[in-house]
Amino acid sequence: MKFAPKSAAEIDAGDLWPNGTYDFEILSAEEATSKAGNDMIKLRVKIFNDAGQSQTLFDYLMESVAYKLRHACEACGLLEDYESGELNAEDFEGKSGTCKINVQKDKSGQYPDKNGIADYLAPKAGAKQAPKRRPVDDDDSIPF
Repeated sequence: MKFAPKSAAEIDAGDLWPNGTYDFEILSAEEATSKAGNDMIKLRVKIFNDAGQSQTLFDYLMESVAYKLRHACEACGLLEDYESGELNAEDFEGKSGTCKINVQKDKSGQYPDKNGIADYLAPKAGAKQAPKRRPVDDDDSIPF
């Protein structure tokens, strides 16, 4: 077998998506407490690229990152709930929209770099929430 050898860093970087804007769907949301003891909402978010591929990321919404919390609510159609000062985690489940993804580098060098959600984008005026997108099925074992 012939192949092009890669370093561990090259292999780790191969799974990363470039910084950019991607569609998302929130798979699950739950109430949680941060290490500092503050209320937060833990999200499991599936993001999609233009090739139909997807990956799942975790994100954490909390008052201390006010811009991201508000933008997530705007993107998910929950701005009225946000402005009331109270959010329920389950209200985020199944919501979809657009978000900005970045590459998060581990400053300690202990863990490989990973993708993370930098921010959520509010829908353009008059636009409806982004439709849910499903990944392309790459299964070659079609039974017909």
